[in-house]
Amino acid sequence: MALRDYAGRLGDVERVGEEADRYVSVYGDFTFHEQGLMGFVAPGHRVLLAELHHLMTRLKSLGIDSAEALRVAAAEYERTDTRSAAEIDATYPQVPRGLEFRD
Repeated sequence: MALRDYAGRLGDVERVGEEADRYVSVYGDFTFHEQGLMGFVAPGHRVLLAELHHLMTRLKSLGIDSAEALRVAAAEYERTDTRSAAEIDATYPQVPRGLEFRD
């Protein structure tokens, strides 16, 4: 079902968010010596890094929650489709099965 396929693809959002968060941690943090100079030049840097980490956490959660919601919707569509098909089938006349063979 297309909804389940798309839900699976939303798992990539979590992975990308995780990779982006790692990237921010590795390349955004300063070494001990850089912190003193950059703290003086760009005091908002730590706030920016915290906001980026928060954004990546929200992105990962959005991917997880959206995938789960699509899986729930897919399951509901399957239940209603199965129920509707059974109700429609019940309105058709029974098909003769033919003669049983006897030995």
